[in-house]
Amino acid sequence: MLLTLPVIAIASPTANADDSEDIQGLHVQVDNNWKGVWYKFETPLITLIFPASGKKPMFLWWYTDDNSSIYVVKFKGVIEYLTFDLPYYDRRYPADNLTINQTLSNEYIEPKLGSLHEQLSETIKKTIRQNLLSWLAGLHSPYLPFSACTWELTGPELVSNGNVSYWSFNFTLKTVPMPRLAFAENNIQIRCRFYNTSATETPDPSHPEYNYTVAAGQLKFDFVVSNWEWNIDKLKDFADWLEMNHPNLDITIPTYKTGLALWINMASIKLEDISYAENEIQSQSQETVETQSQMQAASINDEYYPVTANKTQSEYERQVRVTSRFRNHSRVQYANVKGNISGFLEFVPWARLLNTTGDTVDYVNVTASYIAAGAHLRLFICYPYFGNYTLEHDPTIGLASAPSIPMLVAPVLLAILIGATITIAVAVAAIRLQKKPVNIVNVQ
Repeated sequence: MLLTLPVIAIASPTANADDSEDIQGLHVQVDNNWKGVWYKFETPLITLIFPASGKKPMFLWWYTDDNSSIYVVKFKGVIEYLTFDLPYYDRRYPADNLTINQTLSNEYIEPKLGSLHEQLSETIKKTIRQNLLSWLAGLHSPYLPFSACTWELTGPELVSNGNVSYWSFNFTLKTVPMPRLAFAENNIQIRCRFYNTSATETPDPSHPEYNYTVAAGQLKFDFVVSNWEWNIDKLKDFADWLEMNHPNLDITIPTYKTGLALWINMASIKLEDISYAENEIQSQSQETVETQSQMQAASINDEYYPVTANKTQSEYERQVRVTSRFRNHSRVQYANVKGNISGFLEFVPWARLLNTTGDTVDYVNVTASYIAAGAHLRLFICYPYFGNYTLEHDPTIGLASAPSIPMLVAPVLLAILIGATITIAVAVAAIRLQKKPVNIVNVQ
């Protein structure tokens, strides 16, 4: 029995952050001013920090007993993009005036003008092109950088509901310095719940099939966007003008061929480099957390992808293979060259659309794309055009598994058992060499 216990212990499963039975009811120690910068949650499994001032939405977390790797998720901003060619974000197709003009002119307007060249004078053609440029001149930038804005942190506060307990806090976008993007003020939120018990969430009880499970020690955040003003919507006036003044052209402009991408950077740093994240929060420092990242690779839906090289100058974004089944998740995990994985960000492949009363009106498919950016990963979670509705999506961050400490036998007891086993094995070997009978209870 002594000989087999260490083997059984070593072969036993390690503690798993996805296993609710192992870590239900985590004790959370809270420090609201750690290092004078961070709000800190510490549990026996995971330590999570985020800016106490709420200036910039950013999360850092690590194994409580192993801080050799600090996992970072930083929210960079949102990007409006076109989907005429691809259903996911690709930086070749931003929803700016130049790209929209080129796309509409090449695919919709010029072919029609060319087919009616004998019926239309050059003056009419020129007027149509000038009117299009006039409408395009009023578009906002497709990119809203979060670091240029100010944010407000509300909470955290402890919430208990039956057997479920979590810490609730929100990041709210308060001011935007770009006038044409000021409509986003108070309309973008990152609503967070750090669970110290496991739970199954059903966002809308009238749609119980749309649900997901969150384990204790994981952070679930709702990315919420309301009242977004789409650049492509502004072309409706141009389309109406065309129909009224030139009905014979029969030009139909699809104003839904666009989307909104949430840009997230995923990085990994050492504890001694956490000052770079602190400086970035407190100022517009160019020495960002990404410049200190030592992330080697990512596992994206079990596909290994190295990120050490900067591919942003030579390649375009790759699409994440996203399943349409609502119960599945897409997972991006931090990995190294040996293929070991630990921290992760995951999301369900659907998002809710809500009306002004908060009722669910539809569920839309969520896609994603990514690219290596030099020791860190750029991830773009992509949402299709959602008009005047409010978008709500629910990603999660956490740890894939706890450090390799067997659950069957405590570490101290395990050491004693291994020592006893070695002693017995040596004694048995010595006695066998002397060809004497062996009794491990009473050696003759």
